[in-house]
Amino acid sequence: MTALQFVKNAALAPIWFAQLFSTAKSFSANPIIGNRTLNRFGLHVARIVISHGVMGFKMRLLSFGISREDSAFFRKNGYLLKTKFLEDELFQKLRSEAQNYTGETREGRQGNTLTQRAVMSPEARESVPAINSFLTLNQLLNLSRFSAGNFRAPFFYIEKVKNHYAEGEEDPQKRFHTDTFHPTMKCWFFIDEVTEENGPFTYIPGSNRLSIARLKAEYKKSILGKNQENRYAQRGSMRYNDSEIRALDLADPIPFTVPPNTLVIANTFGIHKRTESGKSTRLSIYGDSRTNPFNPIPGLPIKWLDDAQYTFLDLFRKKADKRAEKLGRRSPWYLIK
Repeated sequence: MTALQFVKNAALAPIWFAQLFSTAKSFSANPIIGNRTLNRFGLHVARIVISHGVMGFKMRLLSFGISREDSAFFRKNGYLLKTKFLEDELFQKLRSEAQNYTGETREGRQGNTLTQRAVMSPEARESVPAINSFLTLNQLLNLSRFSAGNFRAPFFYIEKVKNHYAEGEEDPQKRFHTDTFHPTMKCWFFIDEVTEENGPFTYIPGSNRLSIARLKAEYKKSILGKNQENRYAQRGSMRYNDSEIRALDLADPIPFTVPPNTLVIANTFGIHKRTESGKSTRLSIYGDSRTNPFNPIPGLPIKWLDDAQYTFLDLFRKKADKRAEKLGRRSPWYLIK
């Protein structure tokens, strides 16, 4: 190690340490999170157990807005499924707005899949009143706050997934994986029918819960850390093969082949994937929420805070655009209109 590298590491060490108590998950980007000796002593497993305890506490605090049945089912299985979520008249208006939306849209590529997303910021919602009505429904907000363990509303987008619309390797989302080490929330309000042909979201019920077998599997993967075969796993999004899943003794995976006007909410610490399909598309309203899993305070239901997060997202995207332009390549989420 050079003297310059030593000084740089010394300067970054407090940041790396502070990230232990945040959503940071990458074994390759953080030498403390990725330290093999510390993970042999259980650092990664300790972060899992503590974060799940804190998030479980916050979910219980926020369960007042939903039924006991939904709360118990989500904690046990890791997902909720709500068909015929909207009245038909509102749904038809929402579908038309999503299909004909002309506002700013970005595209990201993973393997041979293209995903297009239009962020539903407060400004964007002004042109789509039916979508805005959906996003401000108390039922949706209560479910999303509970499942995210936070009062802060999720980020919402109009999302179109385009399977096999690019040349390249297999879509990494089509392999069973987890998003991170702690409970997180993602949701899809499906505007199109989801069939086996257009790549349904597939989830393993109960894989959201901690068990001795699951903690052992995570422990083994954490020791490999940045040396895991898959680059997404090196960044903290663990991949699971069929034999590893069998060893966990879980229920059979459920592919969510569902009719239009269906809401699916999932804890994406649970093992899931996008199912393989042919060339196809599907349209939805997509939401995600990932907040500090070590903070026991679930925040406050303040609208201007929910709105402000979109300003920061816009600044982040534009910064990524400029950085990519300097390097002579496209941003991970590049503008298409």
